[in-house]
Amino acid sequence: VRNISVRTGVLDEKAAATQAIGFFALHTKSAYAPYLEESLKILIKHSGYFHEDVRLQAIISLKHILTALRAIPAHPDILEKQKDVLDTIMNIYIKTMTEDDDKEVVAQACMSVADIMKDCGFAAVELYMPRLAEATLALLHQESCCQQVESDGEDDGDIDHDEVLMDAVSDLLPAFAKVMRSYFDPIFAKLFDPLMKFAKSPHPPQDKTMVVATLAEVAQEMGAPISAYVDKIMPLALKELASSEATNRRNAAFCVGELCKNSGAAALKYYPDILQGLHRLFANSEQDLAVRDNAAGAIARMIMVQPQSIPLNQ
Repeated sequence: VRNISVRTGVLDEKAAATQAIGFFALHTKSAYAPYLEESLKILIKHSGYFHEDVRLQAIISLKHILTALRAIPAHPDILEKQKDVLDTIMNIYIKTMTEDDDKEVVAQACMSVADIMKDCGFAAVELYMPRLAEATLALLHQESCCQQVESDGEDDGDIDHDEVLMDAVSDLLPAFAKVMRSYFDPIFAKLFDPLMKFAKSPHPPQDKTMVVATLAEVAQEMGAPISAYVDKIMPLALKELASSEATNRRNAAFCVGELCKNSGAAALKYYPDILQGLHRLFANSEQDLAVRDNAAGAIARMIMVQPQSIPLNQ
């Protein structure tokens, strides 16, 4: 019955109440303790509800429940409870990523996972990494459940939802890299080619810049292992430096800088091309200040790591 869309006042109320539970937990933190148990039961149930509006709010609110629980002063019982609740929530998020048929709900699960990683660190999520990597890989291959649903004709809404979903998926990679540092490399090796496909035709310019921005952030967080990928990434980034879209130029300038900073000698052979590409971004024809800012940052990173390879007097 999931394909039948039902909109009623009762559904709106249910979604709003589900959202309210999360907000009360988020903003009252440890004072919400007496209600955590009951709220969690409701949210677990609603994360599998038949209507996506309710599921979406449950996915958001589960993260807030975890935030409230983590605000309670630690003693052994609470730490055990935190672990149990984190386990329940992570399992729901991974299940949602792979099995939910709504792109917005899946995107929210991805964003929540990235947030949990930032808040709780690697030790908390280490156990889930293999399954998270698999779920991310399926989404990059566009093989997840929510990517199989045929809509009645391709409407703009679906394209927007694709963009929201892929932005959320691409944010997972830097989140993984941030907590795993150089240990992210074996997982990144599996995700790299499927990610790069989004930079090829017929994908639109916003997909290309999503890829470039993701790679830049992964380079920033993962460090030296990015050097193995320079020869595949740099040609794309150099091309993007000359894009007609300001966002694409901005992300490309950030990307070349991070690649130079983190990949050592592997990037040296590209220095002349990079300097030429960045030089254009300092001309008066470049109207976008954020682009110039990133170009300046890129040059600075190049000078920091390889001053002898930069014609400083120029």
